[in-house]
Amino acid sequence: MDNFVMIRSFDHAGYYETRLILMILALSIALFFAFKKKDNNYIVIFLSSAFFFGIVELILYVLGMRTELFTISVFGLEIPTNIMWIFQGFTEGGIHGVMGFLLLDMYIKRSNEGEFKFLRNLFLGMLIIIVIFAIIVGLVARNQPITSIRPMFGLVNFLYLTSVIIIALILAKIFGGEGIFKYLAIYLLGTFIYVILNLETMHILGARYIGIEQANGVIVTADPFYQVLIMLYSDLFEVTVSRSHYLIIPLILGVIKLK
Repeated sequence: MDNFVMIRSFDHAGYYETRLILMILALSIALFFAFKKKDNNYIVIFLSSAFFFGIVELILYVLGMRTELFTISVFGLEIPTNIMWIFQGFTEGGIHGVMGFLLLDMYIKRSNEGEFKFLRNLFLGMLIIIVIFAIIVGLVARNQPITSIRPMFGLVNFLYLTSVIIIALILAKIFGGEGIFKYLAIYLLGTFIYVILNLETMHILGARYIGIEQANGVIVTADPFYQVLIMLYSDLFEVTVSRSHYLIIPLILGVIKLK
């Protein structure tokens, strides 16, 4: 099997500046619902997503998979290495969970026309902002040096992601209430829409693509068929379904209540 790798050049080219702004927007939405609507679900999913995303980054750092070459700077300010995982958790995880929950909340409140329209407009408005930011990052990063290369089908990574998904689904089956899998599916659809618009915009603009590492170490760009197929695998399996526990854990703990 060809040695497919993910090539990225966007990490240090406007990405974390735009993620910081999206985090502020996601947190603002969560606080709006908490204080204005007396609905704590959004702040819980925001914190859950930030926590679980950050923990993964912390593990990567402890295991030495985040080397000194990997740095994050925002508007010229470099984030200290020892708190980088916290920053990534909030900036990358928070928006992920909130976008998924917006679609789920829209479904739950579909019979209330006023609430449904408000949530729909909020969801669509956020998607527009996400696409604009992705275009900006994609254009800025287009001709920048490669910042990360990772194998797409590493055994350890695959086993880890599969285990996380299976455990989350088992917990949902045992401890989840009625309709939990339907709610999970709608939530994941919301996160998948976010992931596709965010990452595939950068993919189209050339800041993120699939390559093939040859025996001599040279990396060539994969054919369009593999670009689509492998990116779909990544976006669906690695970045969407593998984060099911962001919603499942708060649900079975009772800190998110769906009416």
